[in-house]
Amino acid sequence: MEMLNLKPSFARKLNTSGYSPLHLAANNDDNGFVTSMRRLDEDLVRVKGRNGITPFLLLVSRGNADLVAECLLTCPECIQDETVDRQNALHLAVLHDKFEVLQVLTGWIQRMSQRDAYTIEYIALNQWDFNNNTPLHLAAYKNDHQMAKLLLECRWVQRNRVNGDDLTFLDILRIQGHRDAGGDLRSQGPRVVGEDLDLEQLAINNGFKAAASLPRPKERFEILKSPLTFWTFCSTFMRRLRTNTSDESRGVFMIVCTLIITATYQTALQPPGGVHQSGDSNAGSVVMKQTFFILIWVSNTVGFCCAIIYTFCLMPIDNMFTAWFFWIGTSLCISYALAMAVIAPHPLVFLSATFAFFLLVALYILFISFYTWREHAHVAHNPRLSWFWKD
Repeated sequence: MEMLNLKPSFARKLNTSGYSPLHLAANNDDNGFVTSMRRLDEDLVRVKGRNGITPFLLLVSRGNADLVAECLLTCPECIQDETVDRQNALHLAVLHDKFEVLQVLTGWIQRMSQRDAYTIEYIALNQWDFNNNTPLHLAAYKNDHQMAKLLLECRWVQRNRVNGDDLTFLDILRIQGHRDAGGDLRSQGPRVVGEDLDLEQLAINNGFKAAASLPRPKERFEILKSPLTFWTFCSTFMRRLRTNTSDESRGVFMIVCTLIITATYQTALQPPGGVHQSGDSNAGSVVMKQTFFILIWVSNTVGFCCAIIYTFCLMPIDNMFTAWFFWIGTSLCISYALAMAVIAPHPLVFLSATFAFFLLVALYILFISFYTWREHAHVAHNPRLSWFWKD
């Protein structure tokens, strides 16, 4: 330990067999040395050795649930490590029949709160190994009902992912059940067959399907060579807009849009010049002339709509907050329309006009997008480009 304290880089050096000191300690179940090394440098559990295996993955393979939990708590990123065969910790726990370790791993994955936790959880549970098998596929191949049920309880497990043999979890389960019933495990009696049927029924009830009943997924080359659809064109435009805007610019634009939304909405609540008092027959409506109110209503509504739309365009894509903002923005637009109607000289007229304006803005955006897409999709013959069309 003194040598490692004086020269920390020595702890990352591999021997001729491709293992670091922490690899050897984990393989020999020297828990004290592993704990000391981990305290010296938390990232040592991620040092890749022979076949890409890390000390953390080695602890998983050997079933050391206590140290696996400690590694996850001190170095959460180790859950993303994988071997050269693209097997992560869950694959290894299933392959080596380490149910307790699998419990620790799935429990940790479902309790993660670091950045991109949802993405990490989804990838860890559904990652393909070199043979395109997920941990759930391996549990079915090993006919381990306990591990299979544990993985089925995880929220983000893909039920109908197809492996390299074009089989889903349900297909593998049925194949293993037929083998057991055919005599491979006949000596264990009808209990095993009954468990297979119970697990198969549980899978069917939870939406698991056979590969033959699933629509054939398009290959990537088929997607790329297919014509650009309207919705793909729109989503690509949105992605490019977000990508071309730096984080600093996005932050500034978001602040400006927030101020515009606040100012325009405040105008609907407190119009210039105030409103008629309760003693008047026009109580609650604006004091200003109707012509000025119409001008303010048009300009204010245009600014409000543009700020809402631009804010939505700048929101990070594939984020649950984007969907939330859509519903929040819709509710805010309805509230704005009602606020404008309350202070308007003719409430029903301006309420209908505001909703009609929102609809026209949406239709205008769709029209412009569709027109631009059509221009890209169908290239018209241009005399100036006649050289391009020559054979």
